This record gives sequence, structure tokens and C-alpha cells, in this order.
Amino acid sequence: MENDFLPILARGEEYIEFEKNRPGPPINKDNLPSYEEARLKLLANITLAKEKIKEMPDNLRVSDVIVNLKMAIGYTAKSFHPVNLIKQSGAEDVGSKKWTRTTTDKTGKPKIDVGKNVFLRINQESLQHFDKMLNQKQSQLLKGFIEDVQKIEDFYVSENNSLIDIFSADWEPGRIELVFHPFGELEEEVISKFINLFQAAGGDKQKINYKSYYPGPMFMSLYCGRDTLKQILKFNPIRTAHPLLFRGVPMFRGGLSGFPLPNPPKGDYRSSVLVGMFDGGIKEDHPLLKRYVTARNPIITLESEDDIEHGIAVAGSILYGNLKGYGAGSVLPTPPVTVESFRVLPLSDPYDINLYEVIDVIEEVVPKRTDIKVFNLSIGPYGPIEEDYISRFTYVLDSLSSKGERLFTVAVGNDGDMPNEEDRRIQAPADIINGLGVGSYTYDTNNTIIRAPYSCIGEGREGCKVKPDIVAFGGCEDHPYHLLGKNGSNKLLAAGTSFSSPVVASKAAELIGRCGVADPLVARALIVQSAVHPNEEHDKHLGFGAIPDSVEEILGCTENKVTVLYKNRILPTKFAKVNIPFVEGLDYRGPVDITWTIAIATPPNPNHSEDYTTNCIEDFFYPNSSIYQISSPDKKNNFKRHLINDKNEIEQLKVKGWKLSTNPITASGNIYKNEQQRRANFKWDTIVKKSMPINKYQSIQAPYLVLHGMDRNIANTSDFINYAIAITVHYKKYLGNAYNKTIENYNKLEVVRVRSINEIMIRG
Repeated sequence: MENDFLPILARGEEYIEFEKNRPGPPINKDNLPSYEEARLKLLANITLAKEKIKEMPDNLRVSDVIVNLKMAIGYTAKSFHPVNLIKQSGAEDVGSKKWTRTTTDKTGKPKIDVGKNVFLRINQESLQHFDKMLNQKQSQLLKGFIEDVQKIEDFYVSENNSLIDIFSADWEPGRIELVFHPFGELEEEVISKFINLFQAAGGDKQKINYKSYYPGPMFMSLYCGRDTLKQILKFNPIRTAHPLLFRGVPMFRGGLSGFPLPNPPKGDYRSSVLVGMFDGGIKEDHPLLKRYVTARNPIITLESEDDIEHGIAVAGSILYGNLKGYGAGSVLPTPPVTVESFRVLPLSDPYDINLYEVIDVIEEVVPKRTDIKVFNLSIGPYGPIEEDYISRFTYVLDSLSSKGERLFTVAVGNDGDMPNEEDRRIQAPADIINGLGVGSYTYDTNNTIIRAPYSCIGEGREGCKVKPDIVAFGGCEDHPYHLLGKNGSNKLLAAGTSFSSPVVASKAAELIGRCGVADPLVARALIVQSAVHPNEEHDKHLGFGAIPDSVEEILGCTENKVTVLYKNRILPTKFAKVNIPFVEGLDYRGPVDITWTIAIATPPNPNHSEDYTTNCIEDFFYPNSSIYQISSPDKKNNFKRHLINDKNEIEQLKVKGWKLSTNPITASGNIYKNEQQRRANFKWDTIVKKSMPINKYQSIQAPYLVLHGMDRNIANTSDFINYAIAITVHYKKYLGNAYNKTIENYNKLEVVRVRSINEIMIRG
């Protein structure tokens, strides 16, 4: 590295303070019916549900039945969950999903209202008990139960008729994935009855594979046709279904060219930093791979030339990136990482491709390889993600990275140029919440970064709505990606997200290997923080933007642009004050940008598709710790006032009954937001990047963030939420050295030691 390299600063957590808890937003119950009105409606719903259950054929249900508890619009927050009603009725909460209704606002524009649909597992005895409770006098009931009843819009038994609509009219017999509600001790009964139903409908039970994750759902992969599908979808324990299509490795958008490969790196050193990849395998004697890739074959199938071609291209992308700048006779640099290649293709039956074989391998390999912190997947099922459908593939990756101990980079898919926009949406498992979904960029005629036409678009699911998270160069017809050809002599000119994702994997692993304070969670935060978007804001095409070309750019500062890293943890319901190392007293009058990225790792909850993330950290930004709001007694007037400069005026107003705000004025907004508005501001997302441009340096004083730890489980307040924050303060036109002044003024910060490439090399 160059001598003038300025590393990021660490140990920002030394400037985190305790912050007292704050009250939540007021609850508005004005739109709810009276208890008596709600009670009568619910009793009628229960009567209809009992009749529906009684009419249900025995082969379509087990001893317990799934019923739907539809909550009123606007009552989606965890504090509104009908815990008292569920507990006192004797039912079991087994999941939820959102429901929507399109209305119009005051101006006549369409408005989407969001509600929650709760799935309950209930038996006949509990239904009778529920009915009996609703016929008791109101004075005999608990307040929580009464309030829960008022929030209920409907209570019904679904026949799953809408599930067939997920399958297009031209869908042909093939693999599907079913997701079953969790049934615990009744799971064997569910499996037995379903297999009997499947066989009676013409299915082959030998084509079934399933995996239970109780208390989560059970996932099942099976092969069937439309007639069989229509019959089995009526089985009450089924939550949702989806085609499980895999068309093999993504097609190359190009072919072998006459361009020869460059020469292999010189020397007998290789990197000690590992990247794992699950793909089609490699040729161990390939001249540009043989010293830097270890081939593993956890799947017992014969190798496929097409799969190996894809695997070689992906492995080459991890090691060398785009080879465009290297021609015949040039020598490649020693790669900053080495690769462990786990061959998972081809699958055992070419006529019935079952991706569960790949997932089984991943579940077996990843926990054992604790030495590998970053894994790449450039393969996955075909088809856009859907709101209420969480695939086993996504769930497994999120579970394996739920503590931030490893990072998965996943290609978002190559259907971004489909005719219908809904078909362009990212593909599983790129909807991962604890990893990075990676898209592709290319260049327009002005050499500006744009989304590659084929790269799938967002948004992602609740919990990680910005998708792709990041983009890397993936090539296009006009600007092809130069890859390793499988023959070892020529390049392959192609394009695809398959080759963008490994570039990000390589950068993430190198970052962890070269930076002593970095782990997978920190790497994720720093990659997003350093991403550059041409429009300086995230979108569904490029996500947070393009990854920098070098790790030095991710781990570096400039004299007027300083990045500080924080690593800490917080309990749910607690608040923390994160002081921002801002240098005051500079001879400067220009603008300042403060940008922060917060990354957490969280256990996924596949039972609740709209509440898939278990934890989150809500953030509030305060640019000036001395500017408060003071309000008149009638609350019709309010002013901004400085605690010190306007001290006398504030005291005079307080004597007249004016009230000073408890906290400074926040740039995040002082008006309480409802749950839908807070979710739109990425409340429950596992990674959030925000930027606050401030025109005048003088208007900033002791800026800070307030973090609020949150958990979906109201009763669970004992499990810490691990988080990483990267905060960058950019004194945009300052000509002095703010970097050195930050170190001088905040002496608890630590200049990160970034190892050189030579320091991570080992002989072999």
C-alpha cells in the first residue's frame, strides 16, 4: 500500500452512551368498533368456521385445523398482535402474512392499506372454549382480550383456492415446493395423511423430499402435474406452494473467443484467505486455477461439462475478476483469496431436478467449515420471489448466517429483461436478509454506470427491501465480461449476475482477511457504506450502488472524508446514544455530508412472511445537540431555540407556560409515524444506509444517532442484537486535514491496521 493511505478508524463504540428509554407512539383506537359490535361479528365468524371444519373431508385435515385471524387495517405492529386472545382461546399462533386493500386518499389517489392475517392452529375443544368466552359478560373478561377482539376483522377457514393462481396457465408438470404450517407433535400425522392424499391424486411418493424446521415450517419438494396439484392444495396444513424450477446453470451470453488467456501468476505463494463457492465444479488441472482452487465433491454424480464451464468462470471471477485488461503474454497478479469449490451440480436426476439436494449439501458443509467466512452462490431456482412465499433455500442461508458469523453473496438472477415487470423481480435465495443479493451493472454510451439489462430488480421482501443490495460489473453485449474459458487457453466473453456476485464475495473475504477488526457483519456494513450510486440514492435497479474497485477504497479515508467503525450490541427495548466523531472549530463554512450504514444479523422467522426479521435497530439522527423545540401552551406555535445562545428567551417562555422538548430536534422527524410509515423507512430491515447533507458546517454541533433495539417477540428482551455501524463525515470543500484532527480530538479511536497483500500470503 502507498504511504499516504489513510485507514478507517475503529473502536467508535467507545463513544456510545446509555440513553434512557422513550415512550412509543400513541395508540389510536378511534377506528375500532365497540366490543359488543366486534363480539357479535366474531361469534358469527366462529359459527361459520365450525360448519366449514365439520364439512371438511377427513383426508384434507388432521385433528387440529388452521384458521385465519384477519386483523383490522393498520394493526400490523408487534404491539397489536392478539397475544391475549390467542392465549385465552387455547389456540396456537403458527404464523402470519400481510393482506392489503386498495382505497383512495383525500385527493382521490390510490392508497394501499396494509393489515395482518394471523394463522392459528386450533382444535374443536378450543373453538368451543373461544365461543364460550365470547358469550361471557364483558366484566368477566381481561382488558387485553377485549381489546384484541376489537382488532379482528374476520375469522375463517381457508380452502386454499388462491394457491393454484401462483402457477401460470402454461405451467407444465414439474417440481414444486410446498410450505406446511408447523404442527409439532402432529407432524407425523400431517406427513402420513398428505402422502396418502398425494398418491390418491396420482402422485409418486418416491418423488417427495421434505425437511422440518419446527417450530418453523416444514418444506416439501415433490413432482406433480396440474390435476394432482389442484387436489393436494386443498390440504388444510399447507400454507403456500410455488414452482421449484431450476434450468441449470445460467446460460452464457456469449461464447469462446479468439482472445487467449494471460499467463498464470508467478511465484509459489497463495492467499490464506478463503472463499467458498457452491457451483458446478472445476477442472483441477486448469492452469489458472490449479494452485488457487481446491475441488470438493460432496455430491455423488458424474461431472457435466456445462456445469464445470460455469464453475470455472465463477471461480475465475472470485480470483481475478474481469480479465479484460489482461491479454496474451501478460501475467496475472497473485489472487488476494483462494477458493474452496464445492461441486453441487449436476443433480441426480436430469429429468427431475430437485434443488433440495443442493440445500442439503449446504446445510451439511457450511457449519463444518468455520474457516470459511464468505460463500458465493451463483445458482438458484428460477422465478421471482413473492411476498408470502419464503423458500427453503433462502431460509437455510439466513439461518446459517443469523449470528453474523458468515456472509453469503448471491446472484439476483438474469431475468431483468422479461416483458412483465413482476417477472423481473429478484430470485431466491437473493432475497436473503443476512447476506448480500448482488446484481450487475454495465456502462451506457457516456460511460455512466447503469443496470445491466438482464439483472433482476427489487424490491426485496420485508426485512431487506433494498435489493439488489449491491452491484458489480457483470458485462453486457456491448461490454462483455472476460472470463476463464474451460479449455485453459482462451477467454470466454459473456455476461451475467453469476459473475458479479463472486466479485463481491472476493472483496468481502479480502476485507475480512486484511482488516483485523472486520468480521462478516462488519464487511457487509462497510461494503454497503462504500458503495457508489450514480444518483446518490438507493433504488430497485442498482440497490445501494456499485462496489468499489479495490478493498483499499472500502477501508480507506481521505483528509476531508473520515469513516469510523462501531461494533456493539443492544438489548431489545433499549436505547443507545451513538456520538459521531465530528470535528468542531474548523476554519470552514461549507457543506458537510454525514452518511451511516447499520447492519445487523438476525434469526429469520419463516412463519411470519411480513415479519421475517426477528430483530431490528431503529435509528434517529440529531445534527445539533443544542437545538430544541419550544411549544406554546396551546401547541399552536413552536420555535427552534439554542439551549445556550437562547437561554434567557427560553427561561422567559417557560415562565409563560411554554414547554421545551425532551430531546433535541431530530432530522429523522419529530412527528410520530404509524407502523406502515416506519416500515417504509426500513424499520425492520437488517441493513440501512442513510445520508444527511447539511449545507452549513456551523449548524452542526455534537451530532449523534439514537438507536432503539427491537424484537418481534414482545416477551423476549434478553437476547442481544449484534450490530455494526459505519459512519462517514465528509467535509466536502474543506482543504485541511480533518482526518488527523478527528484522531486528535477523539483519542479513543483506533487507526485500523490494514495488512498488505503480502502479509496474507502463504507458501504453497
